[in-house]
Amino acid sequence: MAFEDLREQLKDRAAEAMSKLQETSAFNTLRERYESQTPPVQKAVVAGASLLMVLIVLMWPMSYISSSSDTLAKFEENRELIQGLLRSSRSANEPAPLPPPMDSSTLKSSVDGILRQNGLLPDQIGEMNPIPESEIKGLAPPGVVTNGLTVQLKKLNVMQLIEIGNLIQNMAPGTKLYGADIVQTAATTHYYDMTLQVVNFGLPPFDTGGDEPADSKKKPGKGKSKSSDAEME
Repeated sequence: MAFEDLREQLKDRAAEAMSKLQETSAFNTLRERYESQTPPVQKAVVAGASLLMVLIVLMWPMSYISSSSDTLAKFEENRELIQGLLRSSRSANEPAPLPPPMDSSTLKSSVDGILRQNGLLPDQIGEMNPIPESEIKGLAPPGVVTNGLTVQLKKLNVMQLIEIGNLIQNMAPGTKLYGADIVQTAATTHYYDMTLQVVNFGLPPFDTGGDEPADSKKKPGKGKSKSSDAEME
């Protein structure tokens, strides 16, 4: 019953709209012009109007299809962007692979090379002493080998402080600047003494093991017993 009522309402509204349209001067003018035309022209006008109505009706679904295509393209673009962000987040959370550990002598040689390349004089380079393992053991998870070095430098200007700190921080993978103490050089106003703590983190090489399989080992005395049996025969 509700559907029948709705249909009747639509018919009434359509009839009311049609009656109002017929009362307008523009509609009457167009109708008079249409009636004054020859039958072939009237048929052409009807065909053109019908075609226009068909195009108007088809434009609605076409607009929805175009809008859905644009929405789908934006969805695909946003999905790829989110997937890229997730991959970047996972890569950032994964620890970078560490190189083999660097012993104290190699670490000292690398630091000394950086200092001399930077043009420091021998009297500006102080002592280089290994950091006790107990002081840096907790800086890395178990299984990571740590070696530290304390470097004393003297009478450095501000540019040398910045450049040397940056070079040592980025000197090699797994080697980082753990700490830096800077004090003004005694009896000077523009020079400073700096004590650096450099720590190297590394993973020991994987031990594949060189033992032979147990079944490949010869049991002692086995060959001798066979020869003894042959002699007895």
